[in-house]
Amino acid sequence: METVTLGYLALAATAVLLGREAVPHAAWLTGAYAALAAFVLACAAAHRHWASPALANVRALYPLACAPLLFSASGPQSLALHGRLLDDTMLAWERHLFGAHPNLLLGDLASRPLTEALSLSYSSYYLYFVLPPAYFLAKAMHQALQRYVLALCLALYLCFLGFILLPLAGPIASLAPAFTPHQLHGYLAQPLQAQLMASADPPGTCFPSSHVAGAWAAALSARATPVPPPAKRLLIAATALLTVSVVYCRYHYVLDAAAGMATAGLALVLVRLLMLRDSS
Repeated sequence: METVTLGYLALAATAVLLGREAVPHAAWLTGAYAALAAFVLACAAAHRHWASPALANVRALYPLACAPLLFSASGPQSLALHGRLLDDTMLAWERHLFGAHPNLLLGDLASRPLTEALSLSYSSYYLYFVLPPAYFLAKAMHQALQRYVLALCLALYLCFLGFILLPLAGPIASLAPAFTPHQLHGYLAQPLQAQLMASADPPGTCFPSSHVAGAWAAALSARATPVPPPAKRLLIAATALLTVSVVYCRYHYVLDAAAGMATAGLALVLVRLLMLRDSS
């Protein structure tokens, strides 16, 4: 996991440095990446000298704790290559492929109960960072935990780099005047999630969908572990619903979700190769 995290930090810092004229707070971002790299190296060194269970757990779980911080940093970082958001390109692709914008078509299905249910599904993404790791720790399934964290975080790292290639604000911004209804309304989960997205979701972080990529990488990784079959089926079903929710809730284009699924597949292939290398 350290090699993957350090590799991502090196690529991200390089992108920020090369695009520093377009990236806000480029010097601060570069310094933050260097500090995080030092922390990663310090954790590995400490665990080698003091092989305590507590340090082993810190080493296994810190990537999950750092992921939200790296996501926040990936917003300004996404401008490194193009210097602007490219939603006009995505909208043109949608018109060419579908003849319309799927996010707008889903507006015909909008209702308060459906919006609330799919907002809950969208919010369930955060549980992927808590519940399966807690289960693996409780059951002392250390190899399963290692594989799960590697798959989830590698998928996210690939997304963060993908944001640089095609930075997007998302349909909730680019299609705002055309939506019917103009805003989605739920009961409790929807306004809470909308407030969270408004305050903590930086522009440029849509393609590929990190929600979709991370959730599918996590779910399929858990599916390969000795988890009870009903839990596996529930996780796959929840992930499929989450994939629908990112488009319905107007946070992602359909192509963002498709790219997120492809990214999850790529991450799982890379995880398998890394695990085979480490076992040989």
